[in-house]
Amino acid sequence: MAATGSMQCIKYLLFAFNFVFWITGLAMIGVGATVKIAFGDYFDFTGNAFASAPVFVIILGVFVSVIGFLGCCGAVKENYCMVTTFAVLLSLIFVLEIAAGITGYVLRNDIEDVIDNAMTDFMMKWKNTTEGRLAFDGVQKEFECCGVTNYTDWYHKAPNFSPNTTDVPGSCCVNAKKDFDVKNPDDTCGKDASSDPTKINTEGCLTKLEDWLAHNILIIGGVGIGIAFIQVVGIIFACCLMRSIKAEYEVV
Repeated sequence: MAATGSMQCIKYLLFAFNFVFWITGLAMIGVGATVKIAFGDYFDFTGNAFASAPVFVIILGVFVSVIGFLGCCGAVKENYCMVTTFAVLLSLIFVLEIAAGITGYVLRNDIEDVIDNAMTDFMMKWKNTTEGRLAFDGVQKEFECCGVTNYTDWYHKAPNFSPNTTDVPGSCCVNAKKDFDVKNPDDTCGKDASSDPTKINTEGCLTKLEDWLAHNILIIGGVGIGIAFIQVVGIIFACCLMRSIKAEYEVV
């Protein structure tokens, strides 16, 4: 039995909502994959809670796409079971997003300690191989920084890099962003850095990486709030359509 009157309008609104929701799911998969590929090295210094964020976004995107498709089919066919399933799953996703948001809020003050400990540990276990130094070189090159708190960390916290010297990696040099190749590292310009600190970036990476994470978390949080609002609207539409379909069946 087809929905009539205002419920017919809700049916098409729900279909339109779910089509947008399906596209949003695909976009989340793309964004999560892009962040994982482009910024994966940075998450080596942020601990498991933050490093798993892109993977969580990808998984959530898959669920959102499936739920959006299910909602579209349920709205078009006016299938009570499919619309109900859609509403339940969408509510579950909403609860998971709230939980993720609360977790992020609780951990916000731990970012500095997590990054500090991870970067210091990385320096202590430094390996002079392309794979072993890729993450740290990538951060120092991209953020134009050197060490954890400043460039002298390389003298005291990296016993395996260049012991008993005042050398720093080539990724610390002022021209590193343009000239340094993380896949073929050359530390020549970082030799005896203390004699001429003007040739290197002296500021540490801790503050810069922390600011970068805080900025991007705010953006992600804002987008998340927008998506959550849309989900609430979708749940309301689904419940209205469910009630209409059920009433039509009861009449029959």
